[in-house]
Amino acid sequence: MVSREAYRIVQEALTNAIKHGHGPVLLEAAVHGRDLRLEITNGTGRTAAPGGGRGVTGMRERVRLLRGELEAGPAEGGWRVSVRLPLRSTP
Repeated sequence: MVSREAYRIVQEALTNAIKHGHGPVLLEAAVHGRDLRLEITNGTGRTAAPGGGRGVTGMRERVRLLRGELEAGPAEGGWRVSVRLPLRSTP
């Protein structure tokens, strides 16, 4: 379940990076202890037109269901999504 949700979060984060910024996009994924950490950032930002998109809301819902944490929005002149998802231990 975590891998599927992580995939969808990355997909949406990349869409937001392209929509709200320009330049190269950096995707970092790593396991820290019992958590999967994702960080998606891009270079120079630009002001996005107010939209009716539900991308960040959808990411928030996915992360909440997995009891994780999400930060998403403009950062350092670009766009940043940072996610922590707890990994379930296998029996």
